[in-house]
Amino acid sequence: MLQALVDSYGGDSHRLLTDLADVIGASIAYVDRPTVEAHLERPLSDREWAATAQQFTALPLDDHVGDAGSLRTDWIEDVLAKACVPGRRHSGQPVAVSPWGGA
Repeated sequence: MLQALVDSYGGDSHRLLTDLADVIGASIAYVDRPTVEAHLERPLSDREWAATAQQFTALPLDDHVGDAGSLRTDWIEDVLAKACVPGRRHSGQPVAVSPWGGA
């Protein structure tokens, strides 16, 4: 069933994940071959990609990122601030947003 869903998106993992995130009301982060190649600033051989991809698993984020002062809470606080919603450290006042986007 899941493979059929993936196949129905024709390899467009970004669209699949953003559509899924919209349905479940979540933010989803992922790493794929183009992301790794952009990080390396070079293409990967098929052998290199196969070896790299074998290392990827679903990441239980909470096991790797803590509570206070962490990437997760900093990101949530930034999102809340952009939405003018008071959080732990923000007053709810709008914050400057980078013209390049991102959180």
